Parts: sequence; structure tokens; C-alpha cells
Amino acid sequence: MAAESPGEATYGSSLTKAEPYGTEQIPDVERHGSPRSQFTLWFAANMVLAVMVSGFFSAQFGLSVVQGLTAVAAGTLCGVLVMGLLAGIGSKLGVPQQVQGRGPMGFYGNYLPITLLTIVSAIGWTAVNTVFAVIALQVLVDINFALAAALMFAVQAVFAVWGHNVVHVVNKVATVVLTVLFLVISVLSMREADFTLAANPDAGSYMGPVAGWITFAGFFFAYVMTWTPFASDFSRYLPRRTPHSKVVLYTAGGSFLALTWLGSIGVLVSSFAGELDAIPALAQLTGSWTPVAMITVVLSTIPVSAMNLYGGALSLLTLKVPVSRIVAVVIVAVVSLGMTLLMQDDPYGGFYNFLSVLAYLVVPFSTVLLLDYYLRMRKPAVDSSVELYNTGRRFEWGFFAWIGGCLVSMLFWDTELLAGPLAELSRSMGDLGFLAGILGAGVLYMLTYKLPVPTGLLRTRKAARQQAEAEAAAEADADASATAAETRPNTETKPTTESEG
Repeated sequence: MAAESPGEATYGSSLTKAEPYGTEQIPDVERHGSPRSQFTLWFAANMVLAVMVSGFFSAQFGLSVVQGLTAVAAGTLCGVLVMGLLAGIGSKLGVPQQVQGRGPMGFYGNYLPITLLTIVSAIGWTAVNTVFAVIALQVLVDINFALAAALMFAVQAVFAVWGHNVVHVVNKVATVVLTVLFLVISVLSMREADFTLAANPDAGSYMGPVAGWITFAGFFFAYVMTWTPFASDFSRYLPRRTPHSKVVLYTAGGSFLALTWLGSIGVLVSSFAGELDAIPALAQLTGSWTPVAMITVVLSTIPVSAMNLYGGALSLLTLKVPVSRIVAVVIVAVVSLGMTLLMQDDPYGGFYNFLSVLAYLVVPFSTVLLLDYYLRMRKPAVDSSVELYNTGRRFEWGFFAWIGGCLVSMLFWDTELLAGPLAELSRSMGDLGFLAGILGAGVLYMLTYKLPVPTGLLRTRKAARQQAEAEAAAEADADASATAAETRPNTETKPTTESEG
């Protein structure tokens, strides 16, 4: 249930206290910070080798330099705008993104997307980034993979356990450190950059100039979208009156700068590095500066993985797993460590499919969340702090809109895991799975969100009555306020202008 507002803050901006809150609504007295903090948070989170590796695929699609760079920018821009909008909702509702999903999905309907999209994402991305980090560490020192991975997770988990405020501070420091280190890598990589690279019809994954561009842009869109189920986790402490537009600007700005920077470097060196594994490619690009590059990979993994462990823990709590937030962090870290050990012999196989398939399911989910907030939850007639913790709202129409959006998207999938019946269209026109998921989920939500939810399996009678009473009371209050505003006498005087003075 929503947290009560105490007389004074017990956590606030403290760095010496472990975060006491989990999935409950953050009281107004605990709200603090500036929207500028979202810039450094998301900048550091996306300054990782995986982004640069994503740019390597440009040459495999046979794209020219201009096509590759514009695809990175376009795909990233679309994704970060969604990220920013969702992060802004966190400052208004004061709850994690996972809890917000209960609004359109229902309390129990939210369980499936949270399990698939946030817990799997947190575990998977932490494992992917940690594998890169450990391989980089092994270039520097002779250390057992399992021991190195365990040490990495110990550091990452400490920051996640300490919580929200420490994660923000770590990312502020990381923004400065990683900017310097990746500048060095960028300058060194320019020795292998090919600014004249033309389109190559003989490339292994060539699909044509348009289809290849759309698919490659979709790769960066997918990367950002896998972050969206966690967008509000790190903005929910901002004061309630924080302008939504500023949260969007700083979240999108930090993410866009980091992703386009490293993604563009990947594109420029893709003709050289595209056929190499990530760490060997980076070593050849940086030459005698390889130790600096490997240290960069190791350090860049810490802030992003701490965020993933933190978000994964909140996801477990959203599923009502009866543990504390700290224990939840430990559980996610242990499972992620196990996944990391499983991936050590094949860190690159399945990377593209893991990212794309996960994003195919995330896109309809985020579509439904945004529509539900702007069409329903933002209105005065909805007391979101009550409905998000109402277990009687078992399943809502948004759950079925999400499922429908996923099914429509699957028709266009063209992956090793599944090829849909319309996969040939994606091969000839570019990856249509994301657009299909947006349209499918969006249309289904628009058709159903105003319909009454049947009592019984989907919603208890008590919950239905409470929802109706709350909406009626809030609607009456809104009407009364509007009437009072209309009848209030106008006591304002015309301001004196300089010419009238």
C-alpha cells in the first residue's frame, strides 16, 4: 500500500543510510533531488562496451557510414523519448515502473510482464555486461573466471543494496571517469575508422539500403527499450512538482549522448571490428593502450549492473516475494552470477536474439503504460496511489492489450528463436516487429480501456465498488473545484506597463 507521509524525512538525501523503501509510494517529505540527476544517471548507465559492439553490426548489414550513423541516431532518439516520458511519470506517482504496471495490467496481470521483462532483463543484462568485464579483466591479470565474476558481483551488489542515493552518486562519478576513458578509446579507435565506407551488397546480412537501415535502427531502439521497465525506479524520489518536461529532457539527453557516441564509434570501425569478438576488437583498436581500454570496460560495468540488480530486486518485491529489498538484491545477484558463469564460454552467441526478443515484448508493455497514464491515470478521477495497491483489481484490460500487441508483433519476427508467418515482410522491408507491437497494443488498449471490467475472475466485486466510488468522489471534487473557479470574482487588476507608468 502507499506509504504514509511522516513528519520529517528518515532517508532524504542521506548517503550513510541504506534505502528503507521498496515498492511503496515515496512520501512527499522524502522527495528530493533535481531532474539534472537523470542526465548523469542514464549517461553512465549507457557508457558500456555492449553499445559499441552494437555499432559493429553496421558493416554486417552492408550500410554506408552515413546510413549507419543516421540509423544509430534515429533508433536511439525514438527509444530515449519513450524512456524520458516514463521516467517523468515516476516523479508524479512516486512508485517504481514495475508497480505502475499494475494500473493498466491489474495487480496479478502485472506478474507476467514483470517476470519476463524486468527480472529476466535485469539478470540477462547484468550477466552480459559482467561477462565482458571479466574477459577484459583477464586480459590484465591471470584470474579465474568464476572468482573474478564473484568479485564483480560483490561490488555491484553493495551499491544496489545501499540503494537509490548511492546509485545516483556512483553514476555521477562514473560520468566523469568514463567520459575521460572513452575519449581516449575514441581517439585511438579513429586510427581504424573508415569515413568513406560505402554500402556493401555483398555483406553477410545485407537486406537492402532501406530494410537494413530500419533493422539496424531497430537494434538501437531495442537496446533502449529494454531499459524502459526500470525508467521510474530512479526518478520516483524527485519532488512531485518537478516539471515532467525536464525529467524527459535530462533522461533522454543523457541516454542519447552516450548511445550515439559509442554506437557511432562502433559504426566507424565496423569494417575493421565487425568480424572480431568484442574484447579482441577493442584490444586491436587501442594497441599499446589496451590496459586502459580493459580498465574502462571493467569500471563501466559497475554502475549499469548496480542499476540492474536494484531494478531486479524491486521487481521481485512487486511480485510480493516475501523478502526485504536487500535480500532481493542478493537473490538477483546470485542468479545473475549463475547466468554469467553459463555464458563464459559463449558470450556473443545469442546476444542479438536475447536483445531483440526481449525488446519485442517490452515495446507493447511500455506502449500500454504510456497510454494508460495519459488517458486515464493522470486524470483527477483516478486515485493511483490506491488502485496500484488494490489486490482486488486482478486483471485489467491493459493486460490483454499487451498480450495482443505481443502476438501481433510475433507475426513479423525473424529471429533464430522464432520466424513468424510474415517474417518475409521484415526481410524485405526491415524489422516491422516493433511497429506492429506498438500498433497492436495501442489499438487494443484504445478499444477496451473505457469498458467495464467484469467482476469475478478479473476483478472482485469489492474492488469494482471501491474503484467506482473513488472515481465518482474524485469526479465530484473536480467538478466542484471547476464550478468554484468559474464563480470566483475576478479581483486581479490590469498590470501597469512601462508605457502606462
